[in-house]
Amino acid sequence: MNLRTVAAAAVCTLAVLAATSGAATAAEAKPADSRAELYRRNLLANRDAPCRTNASCAALGVAALETGRIKDAQTLVAMEAALADATAMQAAEENSPKATRSARARVTMALVHQGDVQLKLGALPDARAYYRTAIDQGQRFPNDALLGRAVTAARERLEAIAGKNVVAGLPDKGARFGRYMFFGSWNTVSLKPVKGRRGVYRLDGDFLYPSVDPGGQLGANTGNLLAYVRFYDGIARVPVTGSGEAPLDATAKITRLAPYDKRDDKCLIEFRLAAPETLDVLTRGSPTECGFGSNVSADGRYYLMTGS
Repeated sequence: MNLRTVAAAAVCTLAVLAATSGAATAAEAKPADSRAELYRRNLLANRDAPCRTNASCAALGVAALETGRIKDAQTLVAMEAALADATAMQAAEENSPKATRSARARVTMALVHQGDVQLKLGALPDARAYYRTAIDQGQRFPNDALLGRAVTAARERLEAIAGKNVVAGLPDKGARFGRYMFFGSWNTVSLKPVKGRRGVYRLDGDFLYPSVDPGGQLGANTGNLLAYVRFYDGIARVPVTGSGEAPLDATAKITRLAPYDKRDDKCLIEFRLAAPETLDVLTRGSPTECGFGSNVSADGRYYLMTGS
């Protein structure tokens, strides 16, 4: 593993905190700390923080993994990823293209290292989920050479386990799919078979949009979807109506999409088993009618994750 390729890709755009300290004169005033710096300080405030920089976390995590200290490696690569996100946020605040490219690579390499941990744990679908997520970053920025090196590392690892114990379709006990957002957060869709109702699954979707507040604390807008669904040719469709806590009944087959497409007063969310260990989610109609928080969307490609 080439540690010089440690890298990252955060998709979060944050405004610069333009403020000054309450000094007596303008000459003595100092710029307020940015959200990125405050977020970084909060991450490192714990005396038990396992490492202090993105690069040191990556190096220590790799060393721990190589010596079989998997739990330590898991903690280290999680901190590696968090500090990479802070670096990406800082680059966005400074509007620095060069720093942004470096940050993309750091975030992406952190995903690769997290995949390495899952591989050591024997969780092959989870490892593939991390590697595939890292590769997805390269598709978003195909001309970024620095990011490309991290993506190449992910691709090589994925190819080595691409055909090993691949889970086809939905397992008898159900499945959980995840889509990585940023700041270590995942959108998730869980599917559990309903006892006594053959072919019917209870779908529980948890969606979010992470952000950092002016004090550097991590928060998120959220959305939730609960429904009973049935897949027809690998597709389940949920018309979202109301905001009750009871699961929606979306077991009927929906073939006509015209009542939803290009409508700003309806929301239908489509779940498609697009490939082994892969769930594609698409909102038809208006996302704002789905009842989720600001900027929250269920859309995107989700990967099977078998770990807790």
